[in-house]
Amino acid sequence: MSDMLTHWAAFEDCSRLAGLDDRIESVFAAALEQNRQAGRLGTLTRLGAKWMQPMLESVRDQWSGPNSDPKLQRNLAFVLGGLIHQATDNVMKPALSRAAGGTWSQMQAYLRGTPGTPPVSPEVVEAAHEYSAYLDAEVFRQVYLDGSADPFSELFMAELSPKGKAFEEFVRALFQRSLLSVHTLNPTVDHMEDWLENLFGTVQPAFVGVDRWVRVYHEADPQKIEAFGVRTSFYRPDDPAIRAARALQHGQQVDAAARRAVFIDGAHTCYYGHILQTGLDYLRKASQFWRGESSHLVAPNFDEWPLS
Repeated sequence: MSDMLTHWAAFEDCSRLAGLDDRIESVFAAALEQNRQAGRLGTLTRLGAKWMQPMLESVRDQWSGPNSDPKLQRNLAFVLGGLIHQATDNVMKPALSRAAGGTWSQMQAYLRGTPGTPPVSPEVVEAAHEYSAYLDAEVFRQVYLDGSADPFSELFMAELSPKGKAFEEFVRALFQRSLLSVHTLNPTVDHMEDWLENLFGTVQPAFVGVDRWVRVYHEADPQKIEAFGVRTSFYRPDDPAIRAARALQHGQQVDAAARRAVFIDGAHTCYYGHILQTGLDYLRKASQFWRGESSHLVAPNFDEWPLS
């Protein structure tokens, strides 16, 4: 996935559903609702197995109820966003590997230039990128309502004029400059090449370019929509969790039968519904950790699947 659209959409929908799940701590639901930006940032953050449990434990140990330091509430939302990232990856990385005919982890390592990684063919990389773009475009339509739902706008997928493209490239350059500035505050001039090599060796490559998103959104190939299972395997409006999330998004009630299907039966009929169910499960397990009912935060990513 792109680590943006589908991950963010899963965060938005899990945040909506968490408020109806009595096994998820109420402080979690409040943090997700009141610190949405911090949660979104957490949803984009990698390597959650290294930082989620220590950060959640730190927040829990300092928590003093509704009057807790706002920074703690922000940090809590950040961790909860990280949980949704893990859930999304756990469901979609295997699917992406199958669709591309390769191994997602190997492909990412190869694109980053990790030493010793076996090469991945351009055809596999292209297939993975195209598959991801089609799924993200569908999420933009269904969850973000073609850009009319926060935090996006209709312009996000707009086709740009030549001047618009030039401005977009300028913004991308500014973003890259910002990444360089935070990589280290004061790189040693004597070891500048080593510093730059480390930067390019550790940065995560952009998995789906904006131009590809725009093309797929405006000029979707019906044969690829069918082949990729975009509206059959990936996103089905009749999936119980998806139906409940869309109802909440539009200010509608979720009846008792729908609640049972989502929160008791854990039913899902497509990948995106599976993501939401996995995200809710991770939030429940984080709630158990928060209450001291478990000593370890269980929220594995793809490489650690299945759940124990």
